[in-house]
Amino acid sequence: MLISTFVEEVVFKQPLSIAGRTLVGQQVLRISARHRGWVAEAEAAGVFYRGESGATMQRQVHEWLADPPGDLPDMWSRVQQMPPGGARNALDWIVWQLEAAQRGIPAYSLAHLPGLRARTTMVTLGVAAAGHMAAMALNYPFARALKLKLDGSAEDAERVTAVRRARPDVGLSVDANEGWTIAHLDRMMGTLLEHRVELIEQPLPANSDAALDHFSSPIRLAADESLQTQDELEQVAQRYQVANIKLDKYGGLTAALTLAASARQLGLEVMVGCMGGRSMALLPAFIAAQAADLVDLDAPLLMANDSAPSASYVGGRIDFDPAAYAQPVLSSSSVSASSVQARHAGG
Repeated sequence: MLISTFVEEVVFKQPLSIAGRTLVGQQVLRISARHRGWVAEAEAAGVFYRGESGATMQRQVHEWLADPPGDLPDMWSRVQQMPPGGARNALDWIVWQLEAAQRGIPAYSLAHLPGLRARTTMVTLGVAAAGHMAAMALNYPFARALKLKLDGSAEDAERVTAVRRARPDVGLSVDANEGWTIAHLDRMMGTLLEHRVELIEQPLPANSDAALDHFSSPIRLAADESLQTQDELEQVAQRYQVANIKLDKYGGLTAALTLAASARQLGLEVMVGCMGGRSMALLPAFIAAQAADLVDLDAPLLMANDSAPSASYVGGRIDFDPAAYAQPVLSSSSVSASSVQARHAGG
């Protein structure tokens, strides 16, 4: 097996402002693996608020390669022992692809899916002046669902009002990225109800969301930063109605599917989102999104350039060509499974 890692700088079409920060781009980790005549590729954006970057994820992969796996079952087992994060996410998807290739089936079949269907996805609008956010909403005429980033300031109500007036036809969600207080949440509720907002994502900081224990919200609350591992799921179920599952947070498709099943057992709805990334990073997330109640996989729309195969966004839905899940076969120069090497570029 030959594993190569690359770090790439991905620039956004325009800066994306959220509560507390403005993002102009991100480093992503890209992995290419060759095994017994098959090739698999993966990309991960990591979790920026944990300090992950393309470079830190690359180092983690190289540390993992210091004791190379002997075969795919060993590789899968050792990947699951890695700390949750972008590096584990990318390697997990590599194993999914190679295992599927060995069986001669598309990767989504390993999740017991007969096929994949287009899913309606939210489209994100960054924090800006109310009029500018309304104009941004009009820039996505195909969108059926919009998610508004809000920052906890007095202008939040104006932003929701302006966007709803501009787009009376779409589903609306808001995402505070931990930037609100319980008092701001209470003040905003009338505006949110008036303008038919359907979801409030992570209104309070994760370390102080105990204030939600006695807050009865008429609008569903979604946990994102408050849900980092399976261990937090029961507490989340007491405060929220929706679990936002992101593969970079939990360490890949394998962990995400397990978490989704556990969330449903606790009565939570499942939302599948992402930490950014281009289309390649969304291939496994799209599998997880097949059974989700809510989908937030619009990151490629924010990128100045995309990877191939590219997601399509038609009629407000994300979709992939089924060929994106078929692993190409190498030529006779394929590498023996007994040899594991690492290369890197960038970063």
